[in-house]
Amino acid sequence: MNHSQRVPLLELRHVSKVYPNGTLASDDVCLAIHAGEIHAIVGENGAGKSTVMKMLYGLEQPGSGQLRMQGQELHLPNPAAAIAAGIGLVPQHLQLLPSFSVADNIVLGAEPVRGVCLDRRAAVERVRALSRHFGLQVDPLAKAGSLAIGVQQRVEILKALYRGARILLLDEPTAVLAAQEAHTLFDSLRNMVAQGLTVVLISHKTADICAVADRFTVLRRGRVSGAGSLRDTTPAQLDHMIVGTAPAPLPLRDPGARASVPLVSVRALQAHAHGGHAMGPLSFDIAAGEILGIAGIEGNGQDLLARVLLGQHAAQGGQASIDGRRITGLDVRAVRDCGVAAIAEDRLHDGVALNMSIADNVIATQYHRRPLSLRGWLDPAAISAAARQVVERCGVKAASPADLIGTLSGGNMQKVVLGRETASAPRLLIASQPTRGVDIGAARSLQSLLAALCEAGSAVLLISADLDELLSLSDRVAVMAGGELVAHFASRGLAAETLGPYMTGTRRQADAAATLDAPFTLSGVAP
Repeated sequence: MNHSQRVPLLELRHVSKVYPNGTLASDDVCLAIHAGEIHAIVGENGAGKSTVMKMLYGLEQPGSGQLRMQGQELHLPNPAAAIAAGIGLVPQHLQLLPSFSVADNIVLGAEPVRGVCLDRRAAVERVRALSRHFGLQVDPLAKAGSLAIGVQQRVEILKALYRGARILLLDEPTAVLAAQEAHTLFDSLRNMVAQGLTVVLISHKTADICAVADRFTVLRRGRVSGAGSLRDTTPAQLDHMIVGTAPAPLPLRDPGARASVPLVSVRALQAHAHGGHAMGPLSFDIAAGEILGIAGIEGNGQDLLARVLLGQHAAQGGQASIDGRRITGLDVRAVRDCGVAAIAEDRLHDGVALNMSIADNVIATQYHRRPLSLRGWLDPAAISAAARQVVERCGVKAASPADLIGTLSGGNMQKVVLGRETASAPRLLIASQPTRGVDIGAARSLQSLLAALCEAGSAVLLISADLDELLSLSDRVAVMAGGELVAHFASRGLAAETLGPYMTGTRRQADAAATLDAPFTLSGVAP
């Protein structure tokens, strides 16, 4: 029997949702999810995907229309009701307690007890059995904070399955995963569906959708703009449904001529992080108007490098300078006063204050300077003008700069961050995962802004897990593995496949550090 002849397992019928600020997040949405399938809900940031997910999990209620399960009307006033109905959610931003064990995280709130005490042995055995049954290998006794991000995600999935979920909602599940971790996740999802579960995948990544989903529903501006089977749909057709037009290509930069002296100089820089992770010694230069890309599997020192350069983490040796002025050893404000700006890897934790307005977030790094303040007093008119300028220049979709930034989509939130960090024309921009978790349209806009900043004479250190982005935007690409720079290439003609063995640590250039010490002629740099 085909899908059109079956009663859907879960269904939205003519559902609309208007938020108090007047935003129409869902507009007459109809979609049907059938048992035993992987169904992708896709669209740009701000298309309404998260609102649909929240309604399916009881975090939001429809303004009109119905939710139905197996043909019967379904009321989900809160997440507890969704869990009772067999619906589980794996959030994009994982919510584990890092000091708790895997088993304690999974059973938290539904603990097995012996008398009035937690039966920890039973908890561990139940988690082991669940892990084996679904092929989601985890160590129940390991501390959650010590696990790689892909393993932490498995723990979140097991949390939902432990509570009896038969319908699993995954919100942007590959946003923080490396390519191999994403493939492992897809294998796990297929295995869960083979065992009778139903998966709803919320994503904006066409490649992910085509790799794992059976059917899809596309949302654009809160409305359904397309639906169907992936067997009958090409990636190009899917992209067109998502953005309404053919997506813009990646901006291509010509390396061209560089300055004769470095703007940014890093020599023998090293640091140690909690947990014994080390970085360095690292040496490299970046010229004015140049983008140096840093490739590597996450957790190999890239984030530590960014934090040390911004003054958020102390260096244990070496130095970094801009125009000959040393910045290592300075605090964050002093480093920023030297012309350094940064896009944080984790925008929700380090990049924005969710419960503050767009305007407040725009001035967060410059509020103490004229014209935003004078003699310690903030100037509301200047703040409003600065916020409007960022909103207009970066194409932020928002009703007003006074809106809470937490109400924006991920892509629009990231546009605010990039607008804030580039407003002062920085000498050096440290851009960590600048397009992570944003849709293709917003990503192209952000990438174009980075390229324009570079053309205006800024130096950019681009740290990205998106190799296409690195190869398109960078003049040169260095690879980090084990906290060290293990390879260095000119970007022109460089293929992503060339970088793979260096990223995994199976190969390294003997003179990688040396070539990075003398980057401007690219002498000795691998072609």
